[in-house]
Amino acid sequence: MAHLSEETLTLLALGESPEPAERAHLDGCGRCAAELAALGHVVRAGRAESAPVPAPDPRVWAAIHAELGLAAELAADPLATGDPGADRAPSAPGATGPDPAGRTSAATSGPDGTGQDAGERPGTAARDDGAGSGGVVDLAARRRARRGVPWPLAAAAAAAALVVGGVSVWGAQRLDREPDPTVLATAELEPLAGYTARGSAEVDERADGTRQLVVRTDPADVDGFKEVWLLAPDAQRMVSLGVMAGDEAVFVLPENLDVERFPVVDVSDEPVDGDPTHSGDSIVRGVLAT
Repeated sequence: MAHLSEETLTLLALGESPEPAERAHLDGCGRCAAELAALGHVVRAGRAESAPVPAPDPRVWAAIHAELGLAAELAADPLATGDPGADRAPSAPGATGPDPAGRTSAATSGPDGTGQDAGERPGTAARDDGAGSGGVVDLAARRRARRGVPWPLAAAAAAAALVVGGVSVWGAQRLDREPDPTVLATAELEPLAGYTARGSAEVDERADGTRQLVVRTDPADVDGFKEVWLLAPDAQRMVSLGVMAGDEAVFVLPENLDVERFPVVDVSDEPVDGDPTHSGDSIVRGVLAT
């Protein structure tokens, strides 16, 4: 089954109405529907007017230009202006002058009275596409026109339209992300007799106050399964934290477990024999230090 192209999904996310065949495909294809929903979320975030969004760094456009292999005349950042606030200030009705791309055009008053026209937006030119004086684009006409436009140019236009929205979503995700845990203690795990694997361990404290032990080891051949322990310095008292599946594991530490009394991290090779005690066959071991 042929999926919808990235170009088509991008234009649909920007507001273009799907053709009957495209609608039928979206109704039956979860992958394309999910991609369209994700693009739509970015577009809505980029168009939100609840807070001002700073212009992206010029290096963003430079990366887009290089990735798409665009012509040299398109190298200038379409969102860049000489004055940081120039592209945000509305022009007075009837004012004339050069736009950021070097063109001179007369501003025509739009329905909202801002006087903005196509020549006021960086990197765009006034056009006659049936949109009328209000600047509303005829998406059906644009669909017919884009069939002869190379995809890299369409992708560049879509990327420029979505980049500010992407910055907004990235910022929101950063705000929602849980803060990094605080490292309380670390240990280098050294191999014991019969093994060559090495590893590391650390005790982290999360934002909610819970502690966790993170254990990482090199791959090791074991006869049974790997179990992680905290041992007292004399190795006569110990606490089992659980089975280590794979080469990395995270264990939440009980609140009343005093790591200073059990500072030795031990990973053992345990046979499947039903015996809950330590097998005496340790793979790696190390002492936690603050």
